[in-house]
Amino acid sequence: MNSLLFGILAVISLFIQVLHLNDFALLNYIPNIIIPILVFSQFYLNSRYHTILFFLIGLMLDCSNPLLFGTFTFGFIAISYLITLIKNHLDLKIFTNKLILLVASNALFYLIYNLLFGVYYHQSMPTFFITLGISITLNSLLSVIVIGILDFIRLLKLDLSHE
Repeated sequence: MNSLLFGILAVISLFIQVLHLNDFALLNYIPNIIIPILVFSQFYLNSRYHTILFFLIGLMLDCSNPLLFGTFTFGFIAISYLITLIKNHLDLKIFTNKLILLVASNALFYLIYNLLFGVYYHQSMPTFFITLGISITLNSLLSVIVIGILDFIRLLKLDLSHE
């Protein structure tokens, strides 16, 4: 049941990402709401198919950006590998560890994305570092908010069987 709910949440967040978050661009930065959703799924769902799910969501998101096709897929698979590598060594009940993992995931994704974007559009090094800093900072703040909301919803264990 948790996997089904996560699948629905991932599809809804994918539609929100593609259809609505382009309107909230700040300094040519579009927030990515899918990274915290995927990291949250690695925290709390015991699924063996996260890499496949990360690949499919990245592929669907790449279809909306054909110039850099494969960037989201490669970035999401790198995040999946990073989380799988680090997850067993961290106590995820501590908020600081979650925060470190979120920032590391955002940093890895945006490093890959900005490198490929910079090579394709011939960006200079100062522009690369400025956009990298802005994207990591803003998406990390967004990720903390989204993880906080999802954590709060997860802690609300509504028992509707007695009604």
